[in-house]
Amino acid sequence: MAQLKNIVNSVHQLNTAATNAYAVIRSHSITNLGKIYGSNGPSVMRYKLGTLYVKLDTLAGLSATPTLTVRLTRDTAGNDTVVGDVTASISLGVTTATEGAVTVQIDFTYSHNDASGILNDTLHLFWKLDQGTGNVRRIELTTEG
Repeated sequence: MAQLKNIVNSVHQLNTAATNAYAVIRSHSITNLGKIYGSNGPSVMRYKLGTLYVKLDTLAGLSATPTLTVRLTRDTAGNDTVVGDVTASISLGVTTATEGAVTVQIDFTYSHNDASGILNDTLHLFWKLDQGTGNVRRIELTTEG
């Protein structure tokens, strides 16, 4: 079994709307990824993106099988995609159907260097519901170096 190294859990509490369309104003910057410098020099940053967890509440007007689609980008405008659209079923609460969560296993090694124009260890999460509305309350992204 492989030894785990430097696992970081970047946790963000928020209260941002979720609708059926991506929007820059309804995205979130994920910081503190636990950058690891690669063997190609001190300017190469490398991460293994692990699991993304998104907690939602105040859900209304959902489909019979509600889904959330997420995208991780390197830019705040949502155009420089690192992890393309991933759609997952929302696991609704057992006692409260207006709350739910999505967990996505990414398992993707991501690296960049200063020459790429990315000078920090921040990714930007965008989301959209298949229909209806709600609020994103918590985001967690694990990384491993």
